Amino acid sequence: MTNDTLAWLRWVLVPGLGVKRSHELMAHIDSPSSLFLHPDRWPLPDSIKTILKQMARLGEQHPVHRRALEQMNWQAEADNHHLITLADPHYPVLLSEIHDSPLMLWVKGNANLLSTPQIGIVGSRSASPNARNHARTLAKSLCQYDKTVTSGGASGIDKACHEGALDANGNTIAVFGCGIDQVYPKSHRGLFDAISVKGALVSEHPLGTSPKPGHFPRRNRIISGLSEAIVVVEAALKSGSLVTAQHALEQGRDVYAMPGDVLNPNSAGCHQLIRDGAYLLTDAKDIVEFGRSVSNSETIELPSHLNPVQLQIISLLKTAHLPIEGLSYELSIAAHQLLEPLLELELEGLIEQHPGGYVYSGFA
Repeated sequence: MTNDTLAWLRWVLVPGLGVKRSHELMAHIDSPSSLFLHPDRWPLPDSIKTILKQMARLGEQHPVHRRALEQMNWQAEADNHHLITLADPHYPVLLSEIHDSPLMLWVKGNANLLSTPQIGIVGSRSASPNARNHARTLAKSLCQYDKTVTSGGASGIDKACHEGALDANGNTIAVFGCGIDQVYPKSHRGLFDAISVKGALVSEHPLGTSPKPGHFPRRNRIISGLSEAIVVVEAALKSGSLVTAQHALEQGRDVYAMPGDVLNPNSAGCHQLIRDGAYLLTDAKDIVEFGRSVSNSETIELPSHLNPVQLQIISLLKTAHLPIEGLSYELSIAAHQLLEPLLELELEGLIEQHPGGYVYSGFA
């Protein structure tokens, strides 16, 4: 798709389109402008077609177009204001590979950081002092290994790891669940100002979008999508941090969990992740050394009798950890039709089922 920022903005701002429906449309549309030129051609609800026709008729007078121009004006206000579309060459490659990647990113700060090697750190908002210290120390250490520390800008663990990275003069990214012109929580204004100077603030939400509960679980897929691996530091059994870990597994990222006090309910989520196969983390070296061992591994030669669907499955699983629904989406094949080829690959020892889906296991 071509990179017409204004057309992308208008697309993103159309009420009701959403990320899932937008990705389905991309298979049919060669440019965002086409969406508005021929609305009747596309498989859309009548309510959305009506809006598109109104926009075509009213042009610059339509509220969606005016709002899009406001976002463009924001980008022009400062050198560190960026609008990055999915078609932009500066869009981070790792994030573009997830099945529900954001159509546009609003960035305040150093946009180049989005394409640097990142480790996501998440955990409890009401974290214990020990856990916050561990997160801060871990972030500092990761920066010494030239990793960018990515988190959600929330209280507790998020704040501690952002502060640790800043203290080490390292790189850090905060992903918002609202527009990046919104300060949430209010007490983090100073922290966000510092990150916008030394790191980057990122959101998939247009300017002016208020923080809402439903935004934060969606925000978590961006944290994991940008990152090579996710670290969970102190999390309860039912927490947003475990949602992030699940996103990471589905996206083929490694998940690490830091153990804690067995009597602390805020550590129960980490212990559950470790029981389910997450890597136990003690310090930054655990991540760095594991990454080196995987990158130095040699893959085995695939059997010649594999059919095209099985070869496609292996190709996907070499780069992502996917459930059967994700494989079905990527291959455009019904899930029930994948059961037999997946079973055969498991019997061959080429793939394994892990929490969250299938992984490629064909390392020598």
